[in-house]
Amino acid sequence: MSSSSFDIVVAGAGMVGASAALALARNGFRVALVEAAPPAADVGDDRAYDLRVSAISPHSRSILEGLGVWQLLHRERICYYEQMYIWHQHGHASVSFDAVDLARSSLGAIVENRLLQRAIHDACERDPKIEWFMPDRVIELLENGAREVELRLDGGRCLRARLLIAADGRNSPTRGLAGISVQAGRYRQTAIVANVDTELSHRHTAWQRFLSTGPLAFLPLANGQSSIVWSCDDDFAGKILEAGDEEFCEALGEAFEFKLGKITGCSARASFPLGWHRCESWVKNRVLLIGDAAHSVHPLAGQGVNLGFSDLEVLASLVGDDTQLSGQKQLRRYERRRNSETWIATTSFSGLKWIYGLEQVPLTAIRDLGMRIVDETPWVKRAMMQKAMHNLT
Repeated sequence: MSSSSFDIVVAGAGMVGASAALALARNGFRVALVEAAPPAADVGDDRAYDLRVSAISPHSRSILEGLGVWQLLHRERICYYEQMYIWHQHGHASVSFDAVDLARSSLGAIVENRLLQRAIHDACERDPKIEWFMPDRVIELLENGAREVELRLDGGRCLRARLLIAADGRNSPTRGLAGISVQAGRYRQTAIVANVDTELSHRHTAWQRFLSTGPLAFLPLANGQSSIVWSCDDDFAGKILEAGDEEFCEALGEAFEFKLGKITGCSARASFPLGWHRCESWVKNRVLLIGDAAHSVHPLAGQGVNLGFSDLEVLASLVGDDTQLSGQKQLRRYERRRNSETWIATTSFSGLKWIYGLEQVPLTAIRDLGMRIVDETPWVKRAMMQKAMHNLT
């Protein structure tokens, strides 16, 4: 059976995978984009807001603008947040951040995942250097040598390329086919997501409260609702998921200290288990990992996708032409840079979860003192804000 030849094959057309395909196509490479799910329906202005949203950093936004994606979004469904407020269930310390302190109009933007993915797909469909294979998936690696990779799709086609990018999620089948081992574990927590109506305005503020059972985030939506990400210990999550809407709204409002008044309405709820994983390597011969296939972080406030956008930015900058793609040197440079940077981010998120979960009095006093120091020291706060707005690493 003959193989169709490409420069690069990307397995997985989620937000990060499709953006990577687009960035590499803009570098002049011929890209095959393989996605197991069928094409998504158009996202109309009248559809209910997606339960899964992301907090897009200004740096990620600039990447998406450079790819021509941000311009395709339904602007009336983007909510730019101007402030962030963080506090803990126990103690009186809190930290607040304001875009005014950096002379900016916002700290970031809350965007529905479905909306953003549709815009990225639209941009890919307009690029003549990208060929879609959808719905289809990689089921076998026929060859993975020093110079090229050959693979077979479920639909029967064989593809040959100089690089295969695994962007098919944290349980990446392509990563498994490449024989890249992974260590994984669970936080023993479940994330509950929903969109809620509140008595008071969200004031374009992202809110984060750390509870003994896990962190709770309220993220502002453009329609006035808030998207909640409530990370709970598994036992507590099971109980709260079984509750009726009225009981759920009351428990949610109490957990949030009614910062926005009563919770007056709630969408359907969804949940997913929270875990972590660490890969032994990000590159094996001509297979390279990107996004959730390579790393995962606790979804404290829906910002993990920013790490994936930074992955593709670094990769596209390192393989700008045919010469750079052919050898292993640039691929190893990508692995070293992103592995170290995402390790810091992953450790930071896990550390925050642990620190804010402490209930021992001496340690909580130290934690609260640290929060007060950050909140009352302008230069420290500005440095933290600038780092977060550029990247999460």
